[in-house]
Amino acid sequence: MSHRWVFAALALTPAAIVLPAHATVYMTAEASRAVLFPQATHFEAVTLDTTPAQQAALDQALGIATKPRRVQGWAARDESGKLLGHVLVDEVLGKYELITYAVAFTASGEIKGVEVLAYRESHGQEIRLPSWRNQFVGKKAVDELTFGSGIKGISGATLSCRHVTEGIQRLSALYTLTIAPR
Repeated sequence: MSHRWVFAALALTPAAIVLPAHATVYMTAEASRAVLFPQATHFEAVTLDTTPAQQAALDQALGIATKPRRVQGWAARDESGKLLGHVLVDEVLGKYELITYAVAFTASGEIKGVEVLAYRESHGQEIRLPSWRNQFVGKKAVDELTFGSGIKGISGATLSCRHVTEGIQRLSALYTLTIAPR
């Protein structure tokens, strides 16, 4: 009788469902710099911190209040020292997990390229496809980077597409406010 009680208790106990982790690191930030600026011979580290006035301008440009946070990046230079542009690395929340990505900006502030560095969700890895990432190339203004109109989503990866687009929109505005005036 005691064995029946144990089996009954086990049958009524909810089983833990363990889903496999799908975290994939595709490249490091350093590798992304070389991919995004292959002609660069050296990179200088830059850290973007917003002043209160810049943060207010950023929030106004995006139309939402954002939390101030530090963004790491690099200035890409050729062998003569000429500025080619910048690479900024950021993270956004996908559906449940963080997505790490890098955005390259030309010296004039246009997006040169986007690379997904790490994707930790179980679905939606299609955002790594060049056809999706290439939608950003050549865009500069925040309103050109609007999810649904300027940037199209991918079925099954809607939240990842939306959140990465919003992150890139934020980086573009941040670039315009902090790096472009230099």
